[in-house]
Amino acid sequence: MLYINNDQNGNSVINLTVGDDATITVQLNLDDETEYEMGPNDYLIFSVRERPSEDSPLLLEIESELGSADIVFKHDDTSELAPGYYSAEVQLMPEGGKRFTVWPKLTGNSKVSQSNRKNFCLMTEVVYR
Repeated sequence: MLYINNDQNGNSVINLTVGDDATITVQLNLDDETEYEMGPNDYLIFSVRERPSEDSPLLLEIESELGSADIVFKHDDTSELAPGYYSAEVQLMPEGGKRFTVWPKLTGNSKVSQSNRKNFCLMTEVVYR
């Protein structure tokens, strides 16, 4: 199961059952809120850590296909991770080598805090097979 909701501060939280296959399409907007159209060599990177800090080990990293705004989760991506809340982000890698963090949209002290963002929730699987 995959769904996205908002926490008490209005921040998006991705909820995924451990080991599930799922796809998230990332909506990309420019600063003026117009939609960004992916170029044929652009791609996204979805990264997960316990905390948003370099000293927190990278637990998961998924790259989209070239030209696609879809992040595709496969069973093996999360099957060995413990259920719980993590810190996640999505970066746009446009042709030319630049990197832009496009999610989450952070406000206030959240922009510099290294505490767990709790914006990626791995839910417990009920049936293990």
